[in-house]
Amino acid sequence: MASNRRTVTGLVCLLIALCAWRAAGQDDAEEVLGNVRKKYDAMNDAELRFTQKVRFPLAKVEQTVSGTLLFKKESKVRIETPDQTLVTDGTTVWSYSPSTHQVLIDRFKQDEQSVTPQKLLMGSAGGYQAQLLGREKVGNTEAVQVKLTPQGDQGLVVSIRLWVDDREWMVRQAEIIDANGKQTTYTVQQVKVNIGLPDARFVFQPPGGTDVVDLR
Repeated sequence: MASNRRTVTGLVCLLIALCAWRAAGQDDAEEVLGNVRKKYDAMNDAELRFTQKVRFPLAKVEQTVSGTLLFKKESKVRIETPDQTLVTDGTTVWSYSPSTHQVLIDRFKQDEQSVTPQKLLMGSAGGYQAQLLGREKVGNTEAVQVKLTPQGDQGLVVSIRLWVDDREWMVRQAEIIDANGKQTTYTVQQVKVNIGLPDARFVFQPPGGTDVVDLR
């Protein structure tokens, strides 16, 4: 369950930040982070449709999956992909595998080493140094690149890059590189913010016939 918690509170939670980033227009990354905090403070919930691409350079393997992320303050998350559903209401975390018809249930625990929305959105308070890298296209969209590098020990994370669409004020893509060289890239196709998601969406009801393993 530790890996599932890291998925909920770490890499996938980065997607939550994608709907909160705004570019400030100044050549100062700290100004960008200040606008990020203001946007995040005004956001109650969000629904994102995304594509996740994972590259293992040494093995020359690439894996791609699409999914949906629902988020609601403070720690409610629901991630659905064809292979797995991860849900937490901030107290309990459910990990369901359709292929095995099994759900693992455990207590939700915040991982101090993971990349959480709070760490990203609070900028230097989260232990990351921000730097503007210039402009680059994401598909047909011009974007500003922002690089985040850990100032201290942030576990396996080596760097994070964000591509900010400064016309729509939205991050279109994010890339995480870990100490093993693995590259995880998230591309957001659609974002809906403050849509009034009910708390019931963040409690998992196992389908009939599911093998329930309670680790609490």
